[in-house]
Amino acid sequence: MAMAMDEEDQVKVNTDDAVRQLSRMPARCPVQKCGETVFPSNLMMHMLEKHAYGFEDVNSEIYDHVPLMLHFDPKVIENGNCCMVTLCYGGVKDQLETQPGLSFLSLPNVGLINNQHKYDNFLPIMMMVCRTTWFAQFNDKQMEDELTSKNGNKAGIYVFWLVAPNITRKLYYTLTAYDRYYHNSRSVIRTVRDFSSCQNPSEFMPGEDNYLLLRDSEILELMSLGRLNCYSQDNKERGIPMELIIYENPLKPSIQEHPVKLYSKMPHTKGTVPRTVNGKVSLTKRPFSKTIAFL
Repeated sequence: MAMAMDEEDQVKVNTDDAVRQLSRMPARCPVQKCGETVFPSNLMMHMLEKHAYGFEDVNSEIYDHVPLMLHFDPKVIENGNCCMVTLCYGGVKDQLETQPGLSFLSLPNVGLINNQHKYDNFLPIMMMVCRTTWFAQFNDKQMEDELTSKNGNKAGIYVFWLVAPNITRKLYYTLTAYDRYYHNSRSVIRTVRDFSSCQNPSEFMPGEDNYLLLRDSEILELMSLGRLNCYSQDNKERGIPMELIIYENPLKPSIQEHPVKLYSKMPHTKGTVPRTVNGKVSLTKRPFSKTIAFL
């Protein structure tokens, strides 16, 4: 028992040290039109005051492995990095000790006022979106500029990613974009990016893959343009349905084990095999299956 307690105490010490070593250096807000310098512990306050209702009025609490449904309307995207959704991540729902500020995942938030104090130990997360071109993935930026100037209107893409203050452990998310009928989808499993790192897709796309990329053709396909008007009055939610799931520990698929009965000796099945007069198996016997194999 004492040894178990010692190990538990050591884990707490190690995790506490990890939090203390997190960078407290300020960084630029990832929203391009904002550009304010923000400390990690102040990002929640900044996010709620400046960006919580700046894009389609989307602000939400989100919990571990609890899906959040969103709608993305490409027609309202402005130039540069936009904050599509502001999120307050609270760990496992109804489990206070799993809140990021209490589970040694992140620094507690400061500067919150009034009813914002309920987010003191939540993790601020911003879902970013940027319209750019396919050539942004090139390491050669001179070539990127040349190709963009010539063919930029034919190589449009939308890039989606999540940013948060620096954390002690990886935080995963699954982001899925559907069509209006939920027949087709595009999905990725990625990790949340550090908001203090570069947020320019042209800079971070060549070296990492923590984003969802949708080409213009995929956007049109998911919006079902040309078949039904997705902006009709019958549709209260415009654009593309998206599902976001955030989690610290990926769930392992459950495997159902079926008991297999082992025979002590091979069972014998009695039956007859068509044979010719001389006792050989007939080569004209047709298979029961009607499957045709093309070789």
